[in-house]
Amino acid sequence: MVRLCGLCFGMVVFLLMPMQLQVAHGDEFGRTGSLIFIVKANKPRYEIGEPIHITITLSNHTTKSLIINKRLNPLLDVEWEIFAEGLGRHIGMKAVPPAPVTPADFIPIDVNEEFGKQFDDLATLVTEPLKEGRYGIRLTYRNQEKQKEGDTWVGEAVTNLIWIEVKSTKKI
Repeated sequence: MVRLCGLCFGMVVFLLMPMQLQVAHGDEFGRTGSLIFIVKANKPRYEIGEPIHITITLSNHTTKSLIINKRLNPLLDVEWEIFAEGLGRHIGMKAVPPAPVTPADFIPIDVNEEFGKQFDDLATLVTEPLKEGRYGIRLTYRNQEKQKEGDTWVGEAVTNLIWIEVKSTKKI
């Protein structure tokens, strides 16, 4: 009787398992890859009342150029998820009525090209002041509008999660 050591047994099982192949499926235009949506703040810590500037970037990591909705209005085209750490609640964003999309709102971006935008002070976008504490921020970009011509990107992209801290400089 032959005894197999644990490592040898593992190798035999691995070799006998059916191999799983990963197939990259393209979209209706034959692209593979994705549109990457990234959010970042200009720094990690802010004093109360200091402007907080958030920058977003859309990067084309597909295999063909595509057309995006460049409007990226922070209150129309981007859904914000801002939550206060430890408070278990989301911070609300100001409401703005939807605006119609025009052909001028679309631009092409080539493979590995980026399109970015910096928003005004975050305090102008939220429904309440940001008090002392840590806040998590994640955004979702949605575009359902298509141009009549070209490969308009339609779908949803979610950013990374970032953390910012708001502190008071007053000494007690």
